Amino acid sequence: MIPEHHANDQIMGSLLPFQRQIVEELIREDGMCVMSAGMGWQKAVAVILRLHMERRREAAQQGVVLVLGCTDWQRSMLYRELARMDLLSTVQAATSAGSSAAGRQTADGANRAQPNESNADELQLLMPYDVTNEVSAGSRIELYRSKPCLFVTTRILVVDMLNARIQGQHIAGMVIMNAHRVTDSSGEAFAVRLFRTANKHGFVRAFTDQPTGFASGFNKIEKTMKALYVRRLFLWPRYQAAVKDSLEKNECELVEMWLHLSPPMSAIYDAISDLMDSCVKELRKSNKIDTSELTLEHGLFKSFDDIVRRQLDSVWHTVSPKTKQLVQDLRTLRALAEYLLRFDAVTFLMYLENLRATEGVTSVWLFHDAAHTIFEQAKRRVYTVQSGSKGAAGKRKRADGATANGASAGGPQVAAVLEEMPKWGLVHQVLQEIQRERLRLQTDTLPEGDSLQASAVKQQIAETQILIVAQEARTCLQLKRCLGGGGAAALMQDLFSAYLLHRLDNKSRGSTPGGHRGGFRGRGRSRGRGSSASGRDAYSGQSSDRLEAMRAAQFSSRGATPHEEQALLKQAKAVAAQQEAAQPCSATRGKGSRGRGRGAASGRPGTANGPESPPPQAGLTPQATQAASGEEGLLKDVVFYALDSRQESILWDVKPAFVVVYDPDVTFVRQLEIYKAERPDWAVRVYNLLYEDSQEADKFTAAVAREVRMFKDLIRQKEHMVLPDLAQDLAQVVVGPKALMHPDVEEALPGTTYNALTRRAGGRLSNKPMPKRLVVDVREFMSSLPSVLHQQGLQIVPVTLEVGDYILSPEMCVERKSISDLKGSFISGRLYHQAEAMSRNYKTPILLIEFERDKAFALHSVSEIGADISQHSLISKLCLLTLHFPRLRIIWSRSLHATADIFRALKVNQDDPDPVTAAAVGVPIDGDGQPDGAAEAVINTAAVDMLRRLPGVTEANFRPLMNAASSLAGLAELPVQGLESIMGGAAAAKKLREWLDAVCPVMS
Repeated sequence: MIPEHHANDQIMGSLLPFQRQIVEELIREDGMCVMSAGMGWQKAVAVILRLHMERRREAAQQGVVLVLGCTDWQRSMLYRELARMDLLSTVQAATSAGSSAAGRQTADGANRAQPNESNADELQLLMPYDVTNEVSAGSRIELYRSKPCLFVTTRILVVDMLNARIQGQHIAGMVIMNAHRVTDSSGEAFAVRLFRTANKHGFVRAFTDQPTGFASGFNKIEKTMKALYVRRLFLWPRYQAAVKDSLEKNECELVEMWLHLSPPMSAIYDAISDLMDSCVKELRKSNKIDTSELTLEHGLFKSFDDIVRRQLDSVWHTVSPKTKQLVQDLRTLRALAEYLLRFDAVTFLMYLENLRATEGVTSVWLFHDAAHTIFEQAKRRVYTVQSGSKGAAGKRKRADGATANGASAGGPQVAAVLEEMPKWGLVHQVLQEIQRERLRLQTDTLPEGDSLQASAVKQQIAETQILIVAQEARTCLQLKRCLGGGGAAALMQDLFSAYLLHRLDNKSRGSTPGGHRGGFRGRGRSRGRGSSASGRDAYSGQSSDRLEAMRAAQFSSRGATPHEEQALLKQAKAVAAQQEAAQPCSATRGKGSRGRGRGAASGRPGTANGPESPPPQAGLTPQATQAASGEEGLLKDVVFYALDSRQESILWDVKPAFVVVYDPDVTFVRQLEIYKAERPDWAVRVYNLLYEDSQEADKFTAAVAREVRMFKDLIRQKEHMVLPDLAQDLAQVVVGPKALMHPDVEEALPGTTYNALTRRAGGRLSNKPMPKRLVVDVREFMSSLPSVLHQQGLQIVPVTLEVGDYILSPEMCVERKSISDLKGSFISGRLYHQAEAMSRNYKTPILLIEFERDKAFALHSVSEIGADISQHSLISKLCLLTLHFPRLRIIWSRSLHATADIFRALKVNQDDPDPVTAAAVGVPIDGDGQPDGAAEAVINTAAVDMLRRLPGVTEANFRPLMNAASSLAGLAELPVQGLESIMGGAAAAKKLREWLDAVCPVMS
């Protein structure tokens, strides 16, 4: 326990009362803290780390504090919070030192601020160090010994603890982040188990701000606490009394601004809702899914996909193709509803056309009547096609603002509509109001009743920055352009020009994003209303004749009629000609000039993107972004922040007095409440922009209600939670499961081997101990299997292995493959070389194919198994592999725990492997008969795996390449002659050199 003294009060002085209570509870007793999102987890964790680092500096604590489970952005947040805390402590120390030395200062002030600089240097030395795979084993040993706090990955820590690079007695405690991800087989649980085995007095403190992460599974919160060996659960919801008292005492000035969707957007949103409702109704007809959670409200969240897939994974091989497609369609439709409110009209249309081209006839929702509404309304937001009358041709304006001089009187013409996002104009009005308010505060004279402090606060508010918050960086770039660089009209013109040029590029190349499939017309009447199945019952069944008719209806490159396509191409050629005329210095007409006309987009919207991967933003040039970020007019002192960047300290860094929330987010709203509670004298005004009757408002309300329900469930589970005594858990960890040993186990006689042949009458069990040692490749610690094996009582020895993943005995080697890894190994040819190396060095080579516990125990569904051998069939590839390597044994495992049982059964009557011998297998030997190169437990496995996948690289020459080129960058600089001598042949060297020198195709 950390004693209370002045330094502790100084460190905890910046906390709100409820945050201070969280820290005090966790310091008093180990446990797991579950708080609502956005309630300042980083402050509580940073204070706990700083308190322990202060204890280490004062020699009141022995050992290092380890932080596990941190993501990159969380680590950055903690670094910033610790630095801010150190700065505050330095300022407070300077103030205290200045007041105490005020009476002793001389006239020249020679002794000013010197103690503060030394204090800052000491605090800088106490910053945590980040241990990565780039830190060598010797350096890690020194860091464990000298540093008070370290960020370390579970893989590195577990390997170091098993190799005795750090002892459990030398660890003061562990802080576990993202506790909702911890399971009994996770790396965090493995590290805590090893720590608790050697040190029963150290602390374990776990944090999470994702209470909904405990919604899946049965009693997940109890299983997580057992895995972390903690007995106390601290729940801190937003509606807790202490939290309400701290946050509702000084609330922000909230201005909610509701606006209606445009008529086309409303029609699209209603059509998407109808489609999602149809999908949900069809899913309810399946007898394999629990329909209690299949509601349209749940369909707003990504967790809805997890709910459906979790129920279907175990029987996925028996699920009909129609049900599988419905699950995919629900994901696509939810993404469409989200992108409708985020994307501009042109980008949304481009995404729809990509979706139609890539999904093709496999998608079901595309043939519904509501899909026709989506495509037609999305098109009308961008352009309309008019008949080529003289009057229309004379009045119509081209996309670049000039009259259409190239249009014929008789052909169809494209009229640009270019509907702007409704929120763009509202943000413009809000910024005008804020700038007027700031100008008034700067110019108003001090009223008679106001104090000097109130005047200083007003002046400070007038000089603070304005924060505009959106979900994505794309939205921030568009808002900058709309508010500064030419306005929304210029932005939409550039986007439309990029759209037209993209169509022209596809036409000139004679290809479409979807290949020969192209796109569908999206017209309900042209799909044939006279057929037996109408669009309304498209989910009820599809006949083969109907599908053939739909395939025949695909004739256009972008889902447009021939006249419409002709008008769009004509308009695109006019835009291209105008841009070439505006760039006389351009060398040639073609792809280069058109690329500049597209605004140097980061990628082409015509590329195939999945439903969860939006197309890159086009039409935003670097010049426009630079102009939009000027300091004049509306954008003076304006800062844009994207929520996806996960910079949760943005409010404390910018210190805004005006915040415009473009995309509402529950986490950011909580951060605003804490920011205002820490500054009770500041006036903070928040403008919350919301669409009425849309997914945006429904999703925000449903997220809050979902979190409240989850906390109520956790409170009920806490009341009935049964946790065994901690001492009993630790004793079980030390002893191990009883099932591992036979009832009459005796120690083996000296000099005897475990697999000595003995004959015992009556079938008596052997009285020799069961072999328990396993040699495991260090790369396998990225999976959960080593944790499960250790949990079963087996001794794990981590070693860098060249051949195999697990060495069960001197004669038995196992290469473990998941289904995804198995497919990738067959494609790259890596599995052939691995099987060859195992067969050459071990008597019993084994290929273990491991499935996931919650998924189907089958490679294919029965309908996908063909009668003939196919080069694309996984079963055919396995048959060919066994024909090439007859001694190779294939073992199928249902789950991780099943693999542990298989390993224990295979080790019966087998000797334990020698780690030194296993590590030397497959390693080249130098002239002195020693292994070539020093063994390192943790290496850059990603670079080695990539090197092995390169053309011409084999198991025989990849290690000489590693020795000759210190990195992948060095490999690219090796000449062909050098590669020939290293790789042992001209053919392999030429293949690798050609691949390295190949021109990377640019996505266009």
